[in-house]
Amino acid sequence: MFKKIYQWHHRIGLLVSIPVLGWCISGLTHPMMAHLFKIKPAQRFVVPQPVALDTTSIALGEALEQHGITSFSNFRLVHFEKETYYQIIREGKETEYINVKNNTLLNNGDQRYAEYLARYFLGDEQHPIASLTKLNQFTFEYKFINRLLPVYKVSFDRSDGMDVYVETNSSRLGTMNNRTRKICIAIFSYLHNWNFLQGMPKLKLFLMLLFMIMAFGVAFSGLVIYGFLWKRVFPTHAVEAKNRKWHRRIGLMVAISTLGFAFSGGYHALAKANTAQVISEKAPVFSSTEVKQLPALVRKIGDRLVKNISIVSIDQVNYFQVDWMEKATETSYFKTTTLEHLGKGEERYAIYLANQYTQLPAKKIVSVTPIQAFGGEYGFINKRLPVTKIQYDTKQQHSVYVETSSGKLAATISASKRLEAFSFLMLHKYHFIDPIGKTVRDIIIVIIMIGIILVNVLGIVLWLNRPIVR
Repeated sequence: MFKKIYQWHHRIGLLVSIPVLGWCISGLTHPMMAHLFKIKPAQRFVVPQPVALDTTSIALGEALEQHGITSFSNFRLVHFEKETYYQIIREGKETEYINVKNNTLLNNGDQRYAEYLARYFLGDEQHPIASLTKLNQFTFEYKFINRLLPVYKVSFDRSDGMDVYVETNSSRLGTMNNRTRKICIAIFSYLHNWNFLQGMPKLKLFLMLLFMIMAFGVAFSGLVIYGFLWKRVFPTHAVEAKNRKWHRRIGLMVAISTLGFAFSGGYHALAKANTAQVISEKAPVFSSTEVKQLPALVRKIGDRLVKNISIVSIDQVNYFQVDWMEKATETSYFKTTTLEHLGKGEERYAIYLANQYTQLPAKKIVSVTPIQAFGGEYGFINKRLPVTKIQYDTKQQHSVYVETSSGKLAATISASKRLEAFSFLMLHKYHFIDPIGKTVRDIIIVIIMIGIILVNVLGIVLWLNRPIVR
């Protein structure tokens, strides 16, 4: 019976060796991109400047009327090329830029601002722009993990083939990809995520789960055979081949890790396939008459330094949203008609957004917490900061994270999602090693990956040599 188990260990191991080699080789691209091929932006964030509005500034309502803009989704103030502009965001239309001093409309303003941001984040004022493309959906090279949409892909005419992705509506950097990172992305997409089966999601999930179950079985049987039953399978007087000896030794060292990778990978693939797609809320539409009180608001603010002003809707009532310079965590809300201050405005807007996106019962909310840094269940992968966490006392203990500055849903995390994320972070990405350093963690992962690759290669060699079990 033990010899039969050994034979099936070899047979299934041979069958699963190609997918496992693909997963391991592509898995090496992550630490390579994090260390060897890491791109360090010249700037990670646009440094905020005080809003430059005074009595000489053109009123926003007047500017909108002159340029025939009767409705919009939101507005902000942006600074670039030594000028300040009203940025007018319109759903389904080009974002417009109106100079606050002379009321002129900036031609190709969104593209020019995208180029400015790309050069600012990259720190490159010299190389020409090869192409500039607006993306309204994620692509092969700009994946969902980057979260931000719509963005501009700004391609530079440089030897490294640099692409910079920027979101003009929030002045943020999406990501940067040079030629080396693009190669790594392609390797990971095809060998790890199996993008060649992208058009056949059910087949892709079935095959992934099948091979991961087989890999788990091979690792488990190898651990049992080589760790506990070796003398029963091979009597002590048998001569152990050199390849089998190293296959056994290395295999025992990486068996537990292989079990963890296979289990967490399968769990992750299954969870992703069953995740409901988030339907974005339709952006509100504001009439240009809603901003006629903006000059009065600026006078009311007085000498306080303001980082930005925009407009939001809370329960069908419109408010000016004011971000203050002196307190990064403070945001105030003033009714657009009367300029009446809304008490606990940030909290009320966050709750409104959470309810709109998730339809969870408001009476189940137990806490509302501002989040200023990544950590815990809300990690760097979520991209957006600062956000507000709304905790619900539901069966699944939902935590909803919303970004009030953009009105976007940042993340919805339930008990089942926490469990899957914990499995993936601990068994697949080894975050339990983080306390001793991320570099140490990545070195350990690379060593384990190389070990699994060697075990698979030696297994293939053993099969090709067809050793006879006596």
